[in-house]
Amino acid sequence: MNYNDSQIQAIEHFEGPCLVLAGAGSGKTRVIIGRIERLVSYHRIDPENILAVTFTNKAAEEMRDRLSKSISAHKDITCSTFHALGVRLIRENLDELGYTKGFSIYGSPEQHAAIRKAMHNLNIADDMFDPKLISYKISYFKNRFTSLSAVTAIDPVTSVAKRIMPEYDRILKANNALDFDDLLLKMLELFANKKILEKYQDQFRFILIDEFQDTNPVQNRIVLTLGSKYCNVFVVGDDDQSIYGFRGADFRNILDFEKHWESCRTIVLDVNYRSTRTILKAASAVINNNTERKLKDVRTLLDSHIPIEYFTAVNDRHEADLISEKIKDSGSKFSDFAVLLRTNYLSRTIEESFRANRVPYKIVGDYKFYERKEIRDILAYMSIIVNPSDEVAALRIINTPKRGIGEDTVFKISNYTEQKKITFFNALQDFRHIDTISSSKHHNIAEFLTLVTDLIDISGSHNITETAAKIVERTAYYDHLKKENDKGAESRKANVEELLTSVKEYDDQTKNATLKGFLEKVSLIQDGDDTERGEQVIVLTVHSSKGLEFENVFIAGFEEGIFPHKRSLDEDHVDEERRLCYVAITRAKRRLFISSCSARIKYGEESKSKPSRFLSEIPDELFLYPPSQASAKAADSAKSKIREMMERLRNKYKDEK
Repeated sequence: MNYNDSQIQAIEHFEGPCLVLAGAGSGKTRVIIGRIERLVSYHRIDPENILAVTFTNKAAEEMRDRLSKSISAHKDITCSTFHALGVRLIRENLDELGYTKGFSIYGSPEQHAAIRKAMHNLNIADDMFDPKLISYKISYFKNRFTSLSAVTAIDPVTSVAKRIMPEYDRILKANNALDFDDLLLKMLELFANKKILEKYQDQFRFILIDEFQDTNPVQNRIVLTLGSKYCNVFVVGDDDQSIYGFRGADFRNILDFEKHWESCRTIVLDVNYRSTRTILKAASAVINNNTERKLKDVRTLLDSHIPIEYFTAVNDRHEADLISEKIKDSGSKFSDFAVLLRTNYLSRTIEESFRANRVPYKIVGDYKFYERKEIRDILAYMSIIVNPSDEVAALRIINTPKRGIGEDTVFKISNYTEQKKITFFNALQDFRHIDTISSSKHHNIAEFLTLVTDLIDISGSHNITETAAKIVERTAYYDHLKKENDKGAESRKANVEELLTSVKEYDDQTKNATLKGFLEKVSLIQDGDDTERGEQVIVLTVHSSKGLEFENVFIAGFEEGIFPHKRSLDEDHVDEERRLCYVAITRAKRRLFISSCSARIKYGEESKSKPSRFLSEIPDELFLYPPSQASAKAADSAKSKIREMMERLRNKYKDEK
C-alpha cells in the first residue's frame, strides 16, 4: 500500500506519545490501520495489548473489518468507542461498582422519565422545568467532570439541575441503571482502584485514539490515566474539525496534548486526497480566521479547478426548488449529492420540493428508529426481563397494552417503593400489602406479574429471537396498535417487525447472543451509525456529516442567524461555527454549491435575511459568479420567472374568456 512521507512517519512511530494532526481527507484511518498492522507484524506486539478507540460504532466496525484482512488474531484487538469500552469495564467489575449483572443503560427517553421521578420526589413541578433541559444540564456537569459544589448557579435551570442530580443518580442506582455519561465516569471510578488501573494499563500497552478533537474532559482524563504507565498514546485528530462543543467536547484537549505528554512527537498529515484545490482553498480561507488553532498547510493532489456555485433565492421555497432543479439537470446520480443543513428545521421545504420534483432522498438523523414509541415499548419488556429492578422500564409497560393499571395505582406503588426503599418490581410483588390499592386492582397487577415472570422463564429456555417474538405475541402488541392508532397501526407494526429482524440478525451474527447484549448494542447506537445511502440524495445536518464525503455538496441556508447560528452569535461561539463551516465545505470532493435566501418564512411571517459572514471570507475568484453578481443574477432570474408566471395567467384568462 502506498503512503506519503508523513503517513509513513506516523505508521513507523513505535513507543512514546505521538500527536498526529490530520487535515481533512488526509487518510487518517489508513494511518491508524497501518500503525496497528506494523505493531503486530513488525514489532510483534500481542494484539491483546492494543486498544483502538473511535467515536462511532460504524467506524469501529469498519476498523475491525479492515484489520481482519491483514491480522489473523484481529479479534484480540480491542476496537471500540469510549462508551462501549465503558460497558465492557463495568461488566468486568460489577462488584467493585455495586451493580448487578443485568444493569440497564438509559437512553434519552428513560433519562427523562427518571428525571421526572426525581422532580416528583423533590416536589418540583415538571411543567415549570423541562426534564429534557434538566437532562442536558446534568450531562453537561458529568461530561466536564464537574463537582456540583463547584457549579455556580447563574440561572434557575442550573440551580434546579444541581438540586435534582443527586436524586436522579440515586434513582438510577436503585434501578440498577446507568446513563450514557455514567459509562465514562464509572471507568474513572474503577481507575481510582490502583490494582484495577494497573490491570488495564498492562493490558492496553498501546493506545490509539481517533478523532481526538472530539473528546470531552472525562474522556481526556481516561486517556491520561490509562496511558500514564507506558505512555504509548497515539492520538489522531484535527482541531479545525472540533464541532461537538454542545455535547461537552473540548478542542483544547488536542491543542494541549503536547503539554500533558513529555517528549511528545507531532506529525502533520498535510496531503488531502478527497477534495479539489478550489474546495480546499475555500475551506482554508474560512478556518484561517480562527486564531486558537494549530497551523497546518494542507495541500491537495487534485488540482482541477471547478468553481463554487453560489446562488441567492427569493425565499426558502425558491431555494429548495433551485436545489432540486440543479440536481435533476446535473446528469449525475442522485447518490452523488448531499444537502447539508445547519439545523434540522430547514429540511421541511427541501423535502417538499424533492417530493414535488420526484427527487429520491433520505433524511439522515431524522426521528431515530430506536426512539419510536412502539420500539421503546418492546425494548422496555426486554429490559424488565434482563433487569427487573428497572423501574423506568416497568412504568413504561405496566399499562401498555392497557390492562387496567392506571396512573393512580402506579403512583401508590411508587410511593410504597420510596417508603420501603425497595425496587419497583419488589413493590409490585408486595401489592397485596399496599393498603391504598383497591382490591379490585389486584387481579390486574397479578396478571402483569405473571406475564413478566413467564417472559423471564421463556428467556431462560429460548434464544433471543424466539424470546422477542414471544414478547410481541404474549402482550398481544399488534392488537394494541390497532386499538391505539388506526391510521398508523400498519407502519408501527412494520417497525416492530423490523425490530424483530434486527434481533434475529444480532442472534445470527453473535456467538452466545443474549438479550442483555442486544440491549447494550442498541443503547450504544450513535449519530453517524446510520448513513447507508442507496440511490438517493442524502439530506443531513453538518454535524451528522462529520466523517463522510460526497461528490457534490449543497450547503443550504448560508445566512446570518442560521450559519453561523444565532445562539452562537449571542454566546460568542463563532469560532466553533467557523469550524462547522470548514467541515461542511470539506465534505465535498468535486463540486460545492452554497445558497442563501433574501427572505425566509419564520413563524408564519416573511423576514429579511442576509448572507453568512463566512461567505465574505471565501475569495471571489473561487466562485463561478462572485456572491455580489450571483445575487443580482438570482434577482433577475426570479423577476423573469414572475413575468413568465404572470404571462401564463394572462393567457389562461384569455382562453377561459
